[in-house]
Amino acid sequence: MDLTSYAAAAIGFAPPLAFMLWTLQRYTYPKAERPYFSDPRLFGMFAVGIVIGAVLYLVSILFSFEYAIVGFLLEESIKLMIMNMPRFQRRADTPFYAFGLGAGMASALAYGVVNRALAQTGFEALAIVVMVAYSIMLAMLQISTGTTIGMGVARGTPWPFFGQAVVVHLAFVLMLAPSASSFVDSGTLATLLFIVAFIFVAVYYHYVHNKMMPLYVKEALSRLTDVKPKKAKKVPKSKD
Repeated sequence: MDLTSYAAAAIGFAPPLAFMLWTLQRYTYPKAERPYFSDPRLFGMFAVGIVIGAVLYLVSILFSFEYAIVGFLLEESIKLMIMNMPRFQRRADTPFYAFGLGAGMASALAYGVVNRALAQTGFEALAIVVMVAYSIMLAMLQISTGTTIGMGVARGTPWPFFGQAVVVHLAFVLMLAPSASSFVDSGTLATLLFIVAFIFVAVYYHYVHNKMMPLYVKEALSRLTDVKPKKAKKVPKSKD
């Protein structure tokens, strides 16, 4: 790997990992006496997301026009397909693994985009700032839509949450459309929409992880406490 690839890896992987550590700390030790999720499974889903993101980036290069039109739907559909597997259905910890999946996808997709952009622009200060901002945006988007889908799967009603994720992703894509050819050398309108897109995904990330997720966790805990333990069957006395 050359210096550009190392820089792209740092820019692409740092935001998703930072969001993972920052956002999920309230749900695991030491802030939570009993963790709400399994660390190995979380990072396992993160690794799965990296592989999927790398494949999707390759597809976006080979079929750039088609991917620009339906890529957002493909990405969210893959999340739904994976998280709706029987092993994740109606499980209280599913949103956390969907978080890991989205973080992994964001890392690989951002790495590909940033690596390609830096190879063209070099290490210009403006290019690096824009790429860092893009990586942060992509991390917030992929993590939030993945978590949204995960909450739907855990509740047993995935389609409304999938629809919400698709609409949010589509809005993000449309806002970045004017700057799709070049994030750095774009016009005033494209720059303004880039800033609006950043604010949009930041607000949605806050909404998902500070409004939706705490409410979901509260509901999940209430369901667990409402389940009454079955009475143990009496063992018949043995005749002596």
